[in-house]
Amino acid sequence: MRGSSKKQRVAKKSLRELQTQTRLQQQALKQQAIASAAPAPAPAGPPAGWYPSPTNDGVTQWWDGARWTEHVRPMS
Repeated sequence: MRGSSKKQRVAKKSLRELQTQTRLQQQALKQQAIASAAPAPAPAGPPAGWYPSPTNDGVTQWWDGARWTEHVRPMS
């Protein structure tokens, strides 16, 4: 029995190269999709303003729209 012909060896090598190129292109597309994905929007919460403090009774505390600040004032 004879080995593969030169034509078959060339065809197999070309196929392997195409498979490698395809795999690399798919990886690049996945990386582009990840990089271009928009960040998730921040959860909607109450607007910035003075609210009763969650930790101190009798005072209001400034909510900046995302978190509590250190600013407090007596309740009016």
